[in-house]
Amino acid sequence: MRRSSWQWTPKDDRDRLRALRSHSATRPGPWLPRWGLRTGLPVWGLLAVLSVGAGPPAPRNAARTPPRAPRPAPELVRIRFWTAPDHTRLVFDLSGPPPAEPQFRLSGPTSYEVSIPGVRKSLAVTGEFVGDSLVADIFPAVSDSGVVIRIGLKQTTTPLAFVLAAADGVPDRIVIDVPAPPNPQAELKLEQQLSEIKRSKRLIVAIDPGHGGDDSGALGYRRLPEADIVLAIAKKLRWELEQIPGVSAFLTRTGDYFIPLRRRIELARKYQADIMISIHCNASRNHEATGTEVYFLSLTGATDEASRSLAESENAADLIGGVSAETGDDLLGILFDLRQSDTLRRSSELA
Repeated sequence: MRRSSWQWTPKDDRDRLRALRSHSATRPGPWLPRWGLRTGLPVWGLLAVLSVGAGPPAPRNAARTPPRAPRPAPELVRIRFWTAPDHTRLVFDLSGPPPAEPQFRLSGPTSYEVSIPGVRKSLAVTGEFVGDSLVADIFPAVSDSGVVIRIGLKQTTTPLAFVLAAADGVPDRIVIDVPAPPNPQAELKLEQQLSEIKRSKRLIVAIDPGHGGDDSGALGYRRLPEADIVLAIAKKLRWELEQIPGVSAFLTRTGDYFIPLRRRIELARKYQADIMISIHCNASRNHEATGTEVYFLSLTGATDEASRSLAESENAADLIGGVSAETGDDLLGILFDLRQSDTLRRSSELA
């Protein structure tokens, strides 16, 4: 094979570029195939740099992403209330968590005031007439700092107020419990009634309708709340039991109001009940599901995942009603009492 003695130098490329200029001026048309790859690459690279540098300058006022609008302040969107035998509960629903700590104070012997800074009032929210034995009315008003709610009281008492975060589909809310003053006459009447029942050696059944008040439970057909259904069942069951000789029945709640779980146990003990039956209605995605279920205390926990999920949801009802999971250390004592083998045996037999 014959080798060429020619060697490439930078001068060769400069000569070819000069020839290119004169060639393109006299003979337009494609020329790249006539030049080697080594020469074509530097030329195209130069053209690319020139084309990028020759672009129009960016405008000074280039479009920028507009800053996000500040979040609107939460609103007072609804007022609810329930009357129980021993208290009245007022609930103020908010569209979001309050930006500052609400202030509570007795502004007079029969006036209680709630100040919620940084909160707006919905136009749909107006004054409410309660008219039970504890609360006369509720009047919300807009102030310079937010919303002020004035509650008219009918008796001298000290309300209990607290804030609850949104949970299980229930919005952020402020809860006011107005307790009834002690009623010695009612207590004496109940004691006399219980003494008479005990002397007659009748069986006492405490019937506990689940949920109530702001804890509506499951929602059924046409959003019918579980709390209303079980209350109707409990009243019917009480009437049926009262027809049996030697049996007396009591309800832990007689209306639509919230009762904490531990308070239900206290009421059963107060009535000196021999048996406590709690009534619930389960929800199911299967519209053809029918039948009944009976739950009783088990030291080993629920027997399957569905039962465990149901037990957890029912036991979490206090969180909706505003009872902290850490309150009530006496629950350990209650469980200790229920762990007695005789109680377990009788519960199983009754079930």
